[in-house]
Amino acid sequence: MKKVLLILVLVFEVFAFEGVVIKNLTKFFSKETIKMTIKKYGNDGIKALDKLSARYGVKGAEKLEIINARYGKEGIKLVSKYGDEVVRNNTVFNIVKKFGDKGYYLIKRFPQRSVEYYNKFGDKFVDLSNRFGPSRVIRYLDEAKQYNADDKIIRFLNKFGDKANEFLDRHWRKLLASGFILLNADDIIKSLENVSAEVGKKAITTTGDTITKTLSNVANSTFGLFAGIALIIFVILKFGWEFFIKVKEYYNK
Repeated sequence: MKKVLLILVLVFEVFAFEGVVIKNLTKFFSKETIKMTIKKYGNDGIKALDKLSARYGVKGAEKLEIINARYGKEGIKLVSKYGDEVVRNNTVFNIVKKFGDKGYYLIKRFPQRSVEYYNKFGDKFVDLSNRFGPSRVIRYLDEAKQYNADDKIIRFLNKFGDKANEFLDRHWRKLLASGFILLNADDIIKSLENVSAEVGKKAITTTGDTITKTLSNVANSTFGLFAGIALIIFVILKFGWEFFIKVKEYYNK
Protein backbone atom coordinates (compact mmCIF):
# COMPACT_ATOMS: atom_id res chain seq x y z
CA MET A 1 0.00 0.00 0.00
CA LYS A 2 2.81 2.38 0.91
CA LYS A 3 4.52 1.70 -2.43
CA VAL A 4 1.30 2.46 -4.30
CA LEU A 5 0.85 5.72 -2.39
CA LEU A 6 4.47 6.66 -3.08
CA ILE A 7 4.02 6.03 -6.79
CA LEU A 8 0.81 8.07 -6.82
CA VAL A 9 2.55 10.96 -5.04
CA LEU A 10 5.45 10.83 -7.48
CA VAL A 11 3.10 10.69 -10.45
CA PHE A 12 1.16 13.66 -9.09
CA GLU A 13 4.37 15.67 -8.59
CA VAL A 14 5.60 14.90 -12.08
CA PHE A 15 2.31 15.76 -13.74
CA ALA A 16 1.90 18.87 -11.61
CA PHE A 17 5.41 20.31 -12.01
CA GLU A 18 6.76 18.57 -15.07
CA GLY A 19 3.75 18.70 -17.38
CA VAL A 20 5.80 19.86 -20.35
CA VAL A 21 8.30 17.04 -19.81
CA ILE A 22 5.55 14.44 -19.67
CA LYS A 23 4.00 15.83 -22.83
CA ASN A 24 7.33 15.52 -24.61
CA LEU A 25 7.85 11.97 -23.37
CA THR A 26 4.45 10.79 -24.59
CA LYS A 27 5.71 11.39 -28.13
CA PHE A 28 8.15 8.51 -27.68
CA PHE A 29 6.97 6.33 -24.79
CA SER A 30 3.81 4.76 -23.47
CA LYS A 31 2.29 5.87 -20.20
CA GLU A 32 3.37 2.55 -18.69
CA THR A 33 7.01 3.19 -19.57
CA ILE A 34 6.81 6.68 -18.09
CA LYS A 35 5.25 5.34 -14.87
CA MET A 36 7.95 2.66 -14.58
CA THR A 37 10.64 5.31 -15.00
CA ILE A 38 9.04 7.41 -12.27
CA LYS A 39 8.84 4.39 -9.97
CA LYS A 40 12.47 3.42 -10.54
CA TYR A 41 14.26 6.78 -10.80
CA GLY A 42 11.89 9.50 -9.59
CA ASN A 43 11.84 13.02 -11.03
CA ASP A 44 15.53 12.92 -11.95
CA GLY A 45 14.83 9.88 -14.11
CA ILE A 46 11.99 11.63 -15.93
CA LYS A 47 14.08 14.72 -16.57
CA ALA A 48 17.02 12.61 -17.73
CA LEU A 49 14.76 10.59 -20.02
CA ASP A 50 13.40 13.82 -21.49
CA LYS A 51 16.90 15.00 -22.38
CA LEU A 52 17.89 11.60 -23.75
CA SER A 53 14.73 11.18 -25.84
CA ALA A 54 15.24 14.64 -27.36
CA ARG A 55 18.57 13.36 -28.67
CA TYR A 56 18.01 9.64 -29.21
CA GLY A 57 14.23 9.31 -29.58
CA VAL A 58 12.81 5.98 -28.38
CA LYS A 59 16.34 4.74 -27.69
CA GLY A 60 16.48 7.23 -24.83
CA ALA A 61 15.05 4.64 -22.44
CA GLU A 62 17.82 2.22 -23.35
CA LYS A 63 20.42 4.95 -22.83
CA LEU A 64 18.92 5.68 -19.40
CA GLU A 65 19.41 2.05 -18.34
CA ILE A 66 23.01 2.05 -19.59
CA ILE A 67 23.76 5.23 -17.63
CA ASN A 68 22.24 3.73 -14.51
CA ALA A 69 24.32 0.56 -14.91
CA ARG A 70 27.56 2.52 -15.31
CA TYR A 71 27.10 5.56 -13.08
CA GLY A 72 24.12 4.80 -10.87
CA LYS A 73 21.54 7.30 -9.72
CA GLU A 74 24.23 9.97 -9.34
CA GLY A 75 24.81 9.69 -13.09
CA ILE A 76 21.08 9.99 -13.79
CA LYS A 77 20.90 13.05 -11.56
CA LEU A 78 23.72 14.75 -13.46
CA VAL A 79 22.19 13.84 -16.83
CA SER A 80 18.84 15.29 -15.71
CA LYS A 81 20.60 18.62 -15.18
CA TYR A 82 23.32 18.74 -17.85
CA GLY A 83 22.59 16.07 -20.47
CA ASP A 84 24.45 12.89 -21.31
CA GLU A 85 27.70 14.62 -22.30
CA VAL A 86 28.61 14.55 -18.60
CA VAL A 87 28.76 10.74 -18.70
CA ARG A 88 30.70 10.32 -21.92
CA ASN A 89 33.57 8.91 -19.85
CA ASN A 90 34.60 8.43 -16.23
CA THR A 91 36.84 11.50 -16.14
CA VAL A 92 34.11 13.90 -17.27
CA PHE A 93 31.66 12.30 -14.84
CA ASN A 94 34.10 12.73 -11.93
CA ILE A 95 34.83 16.36 -12.81
CA VAL A 96 31.17 17.37 -12.96
CA LYS A 97 30.22 15.24 -9.95
CA LYS A 98 32.91 16.88 -7.82
CA PHE A 99 32.87 20.47 -9.13
CA GLY A 100 29.28 20.93 -10.31
CA ASP A 101 28.57 23.91 -12.55
CA LYS A 102 32.24 24.96 -12.65
CA GLY A 103 33.27 21.48 -13.71
CA TYR A 104 30.58 21.39 -16.37
CA TYR A 105 31.67 24.77 -17.73
CA LEU A 106 35.23 23.47 -17.97
CA ILE A 107 34.39 20.27 -19.87
CA LYS A 108 31.87 22.12 -22.04
CA ARG A 109 34.38 24.74 -23.15
CA PHE A 110 37.46 22.50 -23.30
CA PRO A 111 36.10 18.96 -23.79
CA GLN A 112 39.37 17.28 -24.80
CA ARG A 113 42.03 19.20 -22.92
CA SER A 114 40.08 19.32 -19.66
CA VAL A 115 40.03 15.50 -19.70
CA GLU A 116 43.71 15.31 -20.65
CA TYR A 117 44.90 17.66 -17.92
CA TYR A 118 42.57 16.30 -15.24
CA ASN A 119 43.87 12.80 -15.89
CA LYS A 120 47.40 14.14 -15.54
CA PHE A 121 47.08 16.63 -12.67
CA GLY A 122 43.83 15.72 -10.92
CA ASP A 123 41.90 18.21 -8.79
CA LYS A 124 44.77 20.73 -8.87
CA PHE A 125 44.05 21.40 -12.53
CA VAL A 126 40.38 22.23 -11.90
CA ASP A 127 41.14 24.24 -8.76
CA LEU A 128 43.73 26.35 -10.59
CA SER A 129 41.42 26.76 -13.60
CA ASN A 130 38.65 28.02 -11.34
CA ARG A 131 41.05 30.34 -9.56
CA PHE A 132 42.90 31.89 -12.52
CA GLY A 133 40.49 31.13 -15.38
CA PRO A 134 40.49 27.99 -17.56
CA SER A 135 41.54 29.86 -20.72
CA ARG A 136 44.67 31.20 -19.06
CA VAL A 137 45.68 27.96 -17.32
CA ILE A 138 45.08 25.80 -20.38
CA ARG A 139 47.04 28.23 -22.56
CA TYR A 140 49.94 28.03 -20.11
CA LEU A 141 49.80 24.24 -20.14
CA ASP A 142 49.38 23.90 -23.91
CA GLU A 143 52.42 26.06 -24.65
CA ALA A 144 54.57 24.73 -21.81
CA LYS A 145 53.81 21.17 -22.90
CA GLN A 146 55.95 21.74 -25.99
CA TYR A 147 58.94 21.87 -23.61
CA ASN A 148 57.66 19.10 -21.30
CA ALA A 149 57.17 21.81 -18.70
CA ASP A 150 53.41 21.66 -18.09
CA ASP A 151 53.95 19.90 -14.76
CA LYS A 152 56.26 22.75 -13.70
CA ILE A 153 53.53 25.28 -14.43
CA ILE A 154 51.09 23.35 -12.23
CA ARG A 155 53.62 23.13 -9.39
CA PHE A 156 54.53 26.79 -9.74
CA LEU A 157 50.91 28.02 -9.67
CA ASN A 158 49.91 25.62 -6.92
CA LYS A 159 52.87 26.59 -4.75
CA PHE A 160 52.93 30.37 -5.12
CA GLY A 161 49.37 31.21 -6.19
CA ASP A 162 48.74 34.82 -7.21
CA LYS A 163 52.43 35.69 -7.19
CA ALA A 164 53.15 32.89 -9.66
CA ASN A 165 50.25 33.88 -11.89
CA GLU A 166 51.39 37.49 -11.93
CA PHE A 167 54.95 36.45 -12.71
CA LEU A 168 53.88 34.13 -15.56
CA ASP A 169 51.58 36.76 -17.03
CA ARG A 170 54.34 39.35 -17.00
CA HIS A 171 57.18 37.19 -18.32
CA TRP A 172 55.41 34.47 -20.33
CA ARG A 173 56.95 35.21 -23.72
CA LYS A 174 60.45 35.35 -22.25
CA LEU A 175 59.86 32.08 -20.45
CA LEU A 176 58.76 30.46 -23.70
CA ALA A 177 61.84 31.78 -25.47
CA SER A 178 64.08 30.35 -22.74
CA GLY A 179 62.44 26.92 -22.89
CA PHE A 180 61.33 27.35 -19.25
CA ILE A 181 64.86 27.12 -17.88
CA LEU A 182 63.63 29.36 -15.07
CA LEU A 183 61.30 26.67 -13.80
CA ASN A 184 63.72 23.76 -13.93
CA ALA A 185 63.75 23.08 -10.19
CA ASP A 186 61.74 23.89 -7.10
CA ASP A 187 64.87 25.32 -5.50
CA ILE A 188 65.22 27.83 -8.33
CA ILE A 189 61.57 28.80 -8.00
CA LYS A 190 61.99 29.21 -4.27
CA SER A 191 65.12 31.26 -4.75
CA LEU A 192 63.38 33.38 -7.34
CA GLU A 193 60.53 34.14 -4.96
CA ASN A 194 62.97 35.10 -2.21
CA VAL A 195 64.95 37.29 -4.59
CA SER A 196 61.91 39.07 -5.99
CA ALA A 197 60.28 39.57 -2.60
CA GLU A 198 63.22 40.25 -0.29
CA VAL A 199 66.33 41.03 -2.28
CA GLY A 200 64.79 42.55 -5.39
CA LYS A 201 65.17 46.22 -4.47
CA LYS A 202 68.69 45.72 -3.16
CA ALA A 203 69.64 43.86 -6.32
CA ILE A 204 68.41 46.77 -8.43
CA THR A 205 70.43 49.38 -6.52
CA THR A 206 73.64 47.40 -6.13
CA THR A 207 73.39 45.75 -9.61
CA GLY A 208 76.85 44.76 -10.80
CA ASP A 209 78.31 44.35 -7.33
CA THR A 210 75.46 42.05 -6.28
CA ILE A 211 75.80 39.92 -9.42
CA THR A 212 79.55 39.65 -8.99
CA LYS A 213 79.24 38.55 -5.35
CA THR A 214 76.51 36.07 -6.22
CA LEU A 215 78.62 34.53 -8.97
CA SER A 216 81.56 34.17 -6.58
CA ASN A 217 79.29 32.20 -4.23
CA VAL A 218 78.21 29.76 -6.93
CA ALA A 219 81.23 27.53 -6.36
CA ASN A 220 80.75 27.54 -2.59
CA SER A 221 77.31 25.94 -2.19
CA THR A 222 74.41 24.33 -3.98
CA PHE A 223 72.11 27.02 -2.67
CA GLY A 224 74.49 29.60 -4.07
CA LEU A 225 74.10 27.97 -7.46
CA PHE A 226 70.31 28.15 -7.37
CA ALA A 227 70.24 31.63 -5.85
CA GLY A 228 72.80 32.87 -8.36
CA ILE A 229 70.88 31.52 -11.35
CA ALA A 230 67.62 32.90 -10.01
CA LEU A 231 69.12 36.34 -9.32
CA ILE A 232 70.74 36.58 -12.75
CA ILE A 233 67.49 35.56 -14.46
CA PHE A 234 65.58 38.05 -12.30
CA VAL A 235 67.87 40.91 -13.37
CA ILE A 236 67.74 39.85 -17.02
CA LEU A 237 63.94 39.62 -17.01
CA LYS A 238 63.69 42.94 -15.18
CA PHE A 239 66.10 44.98 -17.28
CA GLY A 240 66.91 42.88 -20.37
CA TRP A 241 70.12 41.40 -21.76
CA GLU A 242 71.46 44.87 -22.59
CA PHE A 243 71.72 45.75 -18.90
CA PHE A 244 73.64 42.56 -18.13
CA ILE A 245 76.06 43.27 -21.00
CA LYS A 246 76.62 46.82 -19.77
CA VAL A 247 77.43 45.54 -16.28
CA LYS A 248 79.89 43.03 -17.72
CA GLU A 249 81.54 45.71 -19.85
CA TYR A 250 81.79 47.97 -16.80
CA TYR A 251 83.65 45.32 -14.78
CA ASN A 252 85.95 44.49 -17.71
CA LYS A 253 87.26 48.08 -17.91
